[in-house]
Amino acid sequence: MTYVNTAKCVGEVYAACQQVCPQDAIHFVRAIPAGYPSEGQPWMAIDPARCNDCGKCAPACPIGSVVEGANADSLWAQINANLGPVFQGQRATPRGTGEAPRRPDNTLLSR
Repeated sequence: MTYVNTAKCVGEVYAACQQVCPQDAIHFVRAIPAGYPSEGQPWMAIDPARCNDCGKCAPACPIGSVVEGANADSLWAQINANLGPVFQGQRATPRGTGEAPRRPDNTLLSR
């Protein structure tokens, strides 16, 4: 089972998940390619071939975008699998995890 970054990350890109990943499995997508939902928006992809299921990424995400298992969000699991390897090595500039979400449909998780 691997972790999946969902649509909640689109346009947010806190990148806290990337900072804690020991496998370098999380990659910055500057603009989601045409043909995918939310094309043109920034996002973080988790490469399932590199993910070792350690689970450090999920609690690091301040908006709860990272979920466990492909069954939790099969559409975004496939998008992660498609785009993760393509953007391997791309790093994001982290945002403060206490910074308010940019999208009105996201909220910070209480910790």
